Formats: sequence, structure tokens, C-alpha cells
Amino acid sequence: MIGVTRRDRVTNQNLREKTNVQDIIKEIKVKKWRWAGHLARQHDNRWTKKITNWTPRTCVRRRGRQSRRWTDELREFTGVQWQRRAQDRWKWKIDEEAFLLQWSEIG
Repeated sequence: MIGVTRRDRVTNQNLREKTNVQDIIKEIKVKKWRWAGHLARQHDNRWTKKITNWTPRTCVRRRGRQSRRWTDELREFTGVQWQRRAQDRWKWKIDEEAFLLQWSEIG
């Protein structure tokens, strides 16, 4: 796009600034956070909410390091039950900003 090769050793952050392209990891995290808040605030009996809260009765997880579930990241960041926390939109929005800060510091 701008004629830069890997040999130029330009950082991704500099390339994003020059091309005005958003960081895809940050975008994914924003979408996940907002969808989780939307899911938690649903009060009807939709299948998306059922699947998020579903725990299989007969499933035994394998030995070794466990693969991360979709909700593990939310639970780890909020430190409490994230679905209850998401009921308050104002607090959830403030938490979203803090959640995104941890991803912007990595890049």
C-alpha cells in the first residue's frame, strides 16, 4: 500500500498511523464487549442467551491446559459475574474503556 517492506523494520503502529487502518485485535475486543453487554441485558428466552449460559452435563474437559472459553476473558477482567455487571449500561461503558486500554498498551 505504501511501499514498505519487512526489511524497513517499520512497526505495525507506525503503519496503522500512516494508512489510517484500525487495529483488528482492538476492533474484535470492542465487538465482543458490546455483544456481551447486549446478551446480558436480554430478558427474553432467546437461544443466544441459553447457549452462553449452557454447561454440558456429560462433557469432561481434557487434561492439561484448558482452552479458553468465550466468557473467560470477561470473567477475568470484571472479577465478578459479568452478566450482572452488564445490567448497568453506564458502568459497562466505563468498563469497556478500561478493557480496551489493556489491549492498546500491548501493541
